[in-house]
Amino acid sequence: MSRFLSVIIKPTLACNMGCRHCYHTPEERSSGGRISFERLEKLFRLVSEEYDGAWFIWHGGEPLTLPFSFFKKAIELQEKYFGTGKVGNTIQTNGLALDNRMVKFCKEKMINIGISHEGPCADILRHDGRRIEDLIVGLSDKERAFAVSAPISKESQSRQAEIYDHFNGIGASISMVPVIPAGCAAKNPGLVPDPDEYIRGSIEVFDKWFNDPDARIPLAPHYLYVLTALGDPQPSDCAHTSCLTKWVCIYPNGDLYPCAKACPEEFRMCSIDGISHMSDAFRTDGFARMLKGSIERRAKCQSCDIYDYCQGGCSIDAYYQCGIGNRDGDSCRIYRDVFRHVKKEVDAVISEKKDLSRLNPMVRDAILGKLVNPMINGV
Repeated sequence: MSRFLSVIIKPTLACNMGCRHCYHTPEERSSGGRISFERLEKLFRLVSEEYDGAWFIWHGGEPLTLPFSFFKKAIELQEKYFGTGKVGNTIQTNGLALDNRMVKFCKEKMINIGISHEGPCADILRHDGRRIEDLIVGLSDKERAFAVSAPISKESQSRQAEIYDHFNGIGASISMVPVIPAGCAAKNPGLVPDPDEYIRGSIEVFDKWFNDPDARIPLAPHYLYVLTALGDPQPSDCAHTSCLTKWVCIYPNGDLYPCAKACPEEFRMCSIDGISHMSDAFRTDGFARMLKGSIERRAKCQSCDIYDYCQGGCSIDAYYQCGIGNRDGDSCRIYRDVFRHVKKEVDAVISEKKDLSRLNPMVRDAILGKLVNPMINGV
């Protein structure tokens, strides 16, 4: 077992927005219910007994449809088992219910805030974009870690550079990921980007960010790809690493899954009500089915020149795009082409001794770190 666990908590599937690409269908979101404090306390206790540390991501649905009192008590329960030094938290929200009291609480408890928003393209997938925009501008002036997550659809795939410019102007860190054909997007395939067009847009925004000496923000996943290309031994993101046994997701009814991305019922591990140790969840038939499919796919991936960097990619992306045991789904193609481009550009800066002052400061610092002390990046 890993000594660190990432736990996605879906305290409710209810939502106050209903985005077109949501992993959960309207029927799931309207099913009602929220996780009990008894289940939360058992989750915290079991994780604390087997792991040195953990990161909890509060997801949904929309977690902030629950009252402030819920999170106040939830964090109190968490601190009962972890204290304040071995645990971190992120709340991923659409922002509609995020008020000053919650922002202050997040600052006091060092809870990161993630806002789902696409800036100039927000109206494609969601509503109330103006309200969220005002919120993001306000948060950028506060001393609290927050970042924006922008799912990229077919309509916005060629506008990734425009989205970057928008958030760079605000000073809000941005992460862009393609919509996958799961949940609501499975019923509306017109939302899913064309891989070739997405790749073009992703490379365009990387080049713009990479060569911008005035860049104010990290751009994900591209910045992580730069670190990976430099030889950083840490995985670049959850979609491109051997994540199994390192992540778990709990639903409002206590069901445990190995992933939060519209994880199908066949990969359901168990209920937290029925286990005595967290490791029991990884000894179930549901987890074995995901593990078996992932092993089959990775065996086919090992001949690829970037396998060491992606570890066969995301099992759930593969499941929805080409079958969990197969390679070359859209997400695979996107990562392969974008990462190869990133690595080529990083390698060229080092081999050709290019003027680092023309690069964005985050890239410059990362490259200088490797040049000054190559062992920092494990090479």
